Amino acid sequence: MKNLWHIAHDLWQAAPAFRLALLYLALLTAVALALPWLPLAYGPNELDLEQIYQAPFEWGADAGKARHWLGTDGLGRDVLANTLYGARTAFAISLPVMAIASLIGLTLGAMAGLYGNRRLQMGRALLAALLFGLIPIAYYGIYLPALLSSQGATYADFILTSIVAVLVSLVLVFVLTTLFRRLPLLNKKTFFPTDELLLRLIEVQTSIPRLVLILVLAAIVPPTLPALSVLLVLTFWTGTARLVRAEMLRIRELPFFEAATSLGFTQRRLLVRHALPHLLGPVLVAFSFGLAGLLMLESTLSFLNIGVSTDLVSWGRMIAGIRTNTAAWWLVVIPGALLSLTVLALQTCSYYVLRSLQNKK
Repeated sequence: MKNLWHIAHDLWQAAPAFRLALLYLALLTAVALALPWLPLAYGPNELDLEQIYQAPFEWGADAGKARHWLGTDGLGRDVLANTLYGARTAFAISLPVMAIASLIGLTLGAMAGLYGNRRLQMGRALLAALLFGLIPIAYYGIYLPALLSSQGATYADFILTSIVAVLVSLVLVFVLTTLFRRLPLLNKKTFFPTDELLLRLIEVQTSIPRLVLILVLAAIVPPTLPALSVLLVLTFWTGTARLVRAEMLRIRELPFFEAATSLGFTQRRLLVRHALPHLLGPVLVAFSFGLAGLLMLESTLSFLNIGVSTDLVSWGRMIAGIRTNTAAWWLVVIPGALLSLTVLALQTCSYYVLRSLQNKK
């Protein structure tokens, strides 16, 4: 973490583009967080049917009514308010999704790179029990949340089903492991092909285009924010996992890591104390690039009216308003410009951090 802080400090001093991009992202995040307290004349989705398709900066507002500084859409909704709330929606979806996907990718990629195919030994009884443990995960963690989302479930219901899925799986794995160990065939240890299994899983998932996979799954799962978040997590972890695996294979060959291995340190200490500090930089770069991709994908899905409920304000749905009136250029330019600037700022920060990390190798 100290190394990353030093890199950020050096870039802040030496790279004006990095400084400008970081300031823009900080300002946009602060505005998105402070939206409930900002003195906006109109709220999100608030209708003003007397001022439909009003162009930006038109001063002919009715007496006693607030102006729509950036215009309105076909239902009289304020473009300024919807653009700012669309930024909050974009970050509310993208940040948690990319954080969870990065954590999954970091864990699986580090394990695959560290253990390979012939370093992790597991009991056959435990492996068999883990396979059965996937059943409650699939039911309580995937099927039941999808069913509840179609009935208007709350976040508390999703959290409860997730906790139940984990607890039931742990109990089932513990009981089945105890029973399976009594069988002579399963009371032995075998090598677990961590690396091979991860690579095959990534190949299967990446063989299907991400947008096509999400469109197919979104047609089955009801259009709710939790359901969309789960779909995005399941499709965005592979890039981080592949990067971390490759970086872990490189770290394993470094002299300091070989020395730590020869001293007999545990695999956990090797991973947490010696490998993880060198993995955080590449993961941070992958997080920034992935976040930019998520913002664009979320806007694309909203534009296509897929995966997000209709009452949720988003940049993509604002841009889709141009289809009913092609003369309303501001419905594309304003949210599109903010989306482009945000993606450009994220990629600028990622580029400079990546270049700094490469120079230090």
